[in-house]
Amino acid sequence: MKRTKELVIGIGILLIVSIFAVFSTANTSDTNVTDEDTQITIIDALGREVTLDKPAERIAYTHYSVAEVLKAIGAWDRVVARDGYISDENFYPNLDEIPAICPARNPLDINYEKTIEAKPDVLILPKFDWYGTTDEIINTLEPDIPVVFVDTLNPDSFCDNVTIIGKVVGNEEQAQEYTDFYSGIYDSIVTKTSQIAPEDRLNVFYKAFSDTPEQIKTYGKDMPGGNEFFNAAGSKNIAGDLPFAYGDVDKEWVLKQNIDAIVVMCWDQHYPDVFGYNVNDSEMASEKGKEIQEEIMRQDVFTHTDAVKNKKVYLLHNELLSTPRNIIAVAYMAKWFYPDLFPDLDPQALHQEYLDRFIEADYNLSNTGMFAYPA
Repeated sequence: MKRTKELVIGIGILLIVSIFAVFSTANTSDTNVTDEDTQITIIDALGREVTLDKPAERIAYTHYSVAEVLKAIGAWDRVVARDGYISDENFYPNLDEIPAICPARNPLDINYEKTIEAKPDVLILPKFDWYGTTDEIINTLEPDIPVVFVDTLNPDSFCDNVTIIGKVVGNEEQAQEYTDFYSGIYDSIVTKTSQIAPEDRLNVFYKAFSDTPEQIKTYGKDMPGGNEFFNAAGSKNIAGDLPFAYGDVDKEWVLKQNIDAIVVMCWDQHYPDVFGYNVNDSEMASEKGKEIQEEIMRQDVFTHTDAVKNKKVYLLHNELLSTPRNIIAVAYMAKWFYPDLFPDLDPQALHQEYLDRFIEADYNLSNTGMFAYPA
């Protein structure tokens, strides 16, 4: 009887051990399946295959165009390291709490020590070919920190790159909503401007922002998304074949050009009481915008042009060109260049909708500085 009792107890213990082993194996198997299911593989803007174990919970990035995408798709609260340029706390809350890992003017000059200290799951960087430091960054940080390059300034490929970012951070639905908005504007404009014959397109000189109004800088063929951006508005960038991204041109060169319109990119740091969200007197900003326009029109290098003779000299806040809000700039330019093609296009209303839906910043464009003149 005693032996029978011991045998029963032994069998019971064996069954418990067996059951525990089965459940342990099952749990291990389930864990492995979950890991495979959450793994993410994308092809970045450099054509590299990059794999993450799961959607990034801790995000590092550089360049303000990438920052804006992260904010627009609802991922800003997971940023643990940022670029050194942005400063608007209404756009980007808690900036002081997030370490900057690059200087303001070079998004690929990465502070590796600060980046590693932030322990990000991914580092998202702009595809700026002219810096030539991509290999160094990749070799220094990978495989511990996956590096993803994106092109967030080219309107032709912008939506594809937002989709990549959305997948990397696990916000694919928000990314889809954002790209739907962007492509809705872009496609409606390009559908019309693409029908304009090359010989009928306006020859436009894009005066890039510079240290003084007299300095003549422009955008050449290597400007990221530059010619695509200008083409979308139905124009021909007269400097579009010059061998640089952004640089000086001689006065003599400009004097030889046939210029139908001039678009001047204005930096708010040079005109702090005219351009941007933090200007409170919109009426005064508009008056000063007219003064800037007239100052440009009086410059000897431009007085001979049809642009000045026909008063087709326009001002754009540089921030609209160098961020995903370039779609708003395209809308302004298309409206300026071809008003008969776009009688119902309202760039300011689109800009306000963008801010309300995607940035959620407390800005009313009727009470801010300018972003375009004439608006």
